[in-house]
Amino acid sequence: MDFPRATLTALSAVLLAAPLTAAVAADISAKAELSRAQVSSGEMAELQVRVSGAQDADVPREVPVDGLQIRLTGQSTQVQMVNFKVTSSVVYSYVVMPLRTGNFTIPPVSIRADGRQISTAPLGFSVLPAASAVQQQTSGIPQTPRGMAGPLQRQQRVAVRPPDAGRLAFGEIECPKKTIYAGEMVPVEIRFYFDARYPVQVRGKVDFGSEGVLAERFPDPKESREERDGTTWNVLTFRSLLSAVKPGTVEVAPAKLDSQMQMPGALPPGFDDPVFQQLMGGQSPFSQSRDIAVKTAPLRLEVLPLPKEGRPSSFTGAVGQFDMDAIVPNPRPAAGDPANLVVKIGGKGNFRAMGAPVLTGSDGWRSYPPTDRFEGSDPLSYAGVKSFDFTLIAREPSEVSPGVEFSFFDPVAAKYVTLKSKPLPLQASPGGAAGGSSPAGAPSPAGSQPAAPSPEAFKEGDPLPRLTFRSWSIPVRRPEFLVATGAMAVASLTLAAILALRRLRAGGGTEASRRRRRIAELRSLLSSDTLDAAGCYQAAVEYADLTVSDPAARERLLPALAERRDALKFGAGGSVSLTREERDDLLAKLSVPVSRSRP
Repeated sequence: MDFPRATLTALSAVLLAAPLTAAVAADISAKAELSRAQVSSGEMAELQVRVSGAQDADVPREVPVDGLQIRLTGQSTQVQMVNFKVTSSVVYSYVVMPLRTGNFTIPPVSIRADGRQISTAPLGFSVLPAASAVQQQTSGIPQTPRGMAGPLQRQQRVAVRPPDAGRLAFGEIECPKKTIYAGEMVPVEIRFYFDARYPVQVRGKVDFGSEGVLAERFPDPKESREERDGTTWNVLTFRSLLSAVKPGTVEVAPAKLDSQMQMPGALPPGFDDPVFQQLMGGQSPFSQSRDIAVKTAPLRLEVLPLPKEGRPSSFTGAVGQFDMDAIVPNPRPAAGDPANLVVKIGGKGNFRAMGAPVLTGSDGWRSYPPTDRFEGSDPLSYAGVKSFDFTLIAREPSEVSPGVEFSFFDPVAAKYVTLKSKPLPLQASPGGAAGGSSPAGAPSPAGSQPAAPSPEAFKEGDPLPRLTFRSWSIPVRRPEFLVATGAMAVASLTLAAILALRRLRAGGGTEASRRRRRIAELRSLLSSDTLDAAGCYQAAVEYADLTVSDPAARERLLPALAERRDALKFGAGGSVSLTREERDDLLAKLSVPVSRSRP
């Protein structure tokens, strides 16, 4: 028989791999070792199960032993090559926690690897009282021979040392300028460093400031991590604005932040075992809270007064670096209507203490204190734009707006700066007829409105012509109020009618219409042959009750019909039909015409 070449190649590979697989399977072994065969009460030991010749194995998570608690904690892989022979093993680590004293036997650990079931040898384990353990350590416990120290040799116990409290946290303050002018806003950055190894909780806010020094509200801090001298620190960065109001040398107290840090505590007796410390990552699982007040170094500032020489009359306290722009949103207001002049001051500085610009060339205008609005471009409101909205009333016809002048002190150039804006196009006129007013004492033309009084006739604080609301009157006398009230009344009546009609339709119409429909339905039923004898007399009773209005006739007819109905309904003939003669007699009594379709 001839086989394809591919088939022969596959068979050869299988035959060659079979002995290798058998050899590898034959090399799988398992071994269990204890770090200590004897421990004192309250101490722990480590059990390692080493599986060689397999990359992975299934091991139990717990080894059941009465009086001991043995749980799997992790695994590691070891690869070794000797004389070009590569061996690998997987080490499974268990922690052995005694529950009582005595002698114990750790049973074989059953392991399944590469389809094979293997087991370790049993091990003896003893838990002694604390006093007996001390004696055994000095006289009776076998020691590991010199030169044969292995991975399970007992480690030297290391006491948990509390960290240095002086280096758990510290603070730094950074101010770009140490010499400032009174009223100048200076950004300041405060950083608090906390040892990243210990959890920390901030308690309260940053305590910062001194007499004569103002600090703006601190926004939420920025969290980051920084490494210094081999130590990792969690950093909280606070930013604010600092200003001084009193010239001279100012000592700003250190910035302080109260916090609470979780510190490692001392290990109770029996928990200082090196195996336990290794399982906990070298850290004590027991902690204690410690209150820490983190402080920065003090800050020394030299505050200079604002110079008096060269101070402009339009200076209102602005300190910083600014520019100015002015616009007129409504350059052509109606006669007597107000106009708006918007002045925008942008830059960096003390916007909170900034006063309004000064109007120039405003003799022909009546102005009012402006409204202001600030739009910051940073979280500290150190940079941004502040807008001032002036309301202007023309006293006389004008084609340009007033000018604007704004002065501030530049701390970088150490001098006052005055910004000026030229008048902008603005065509406005006071209230009254265009083209002037009639001479005094001259009668007004027929049909024309009287000229408004001259603006000069009004004093400061008086109502302005054609700018105030009309004289107050009772609302019911105003046409707009009557129109609105009438519209609301019509809408309410229309809505009520629609709702009433819907309710009427949902209930089947009026009572009279429902009565007429029911009478027609009963007459149709009585004229047809669809009802049995009891149903026919039931319909006859209801029909007579609705149609017979004569009391005497009702007294004669209704009892007889009801008696016949009950006899048919509860007697023997309730399910039969009426004879033709009895039905005709019943319809005649009720004055119901006989249907022509009946035979």
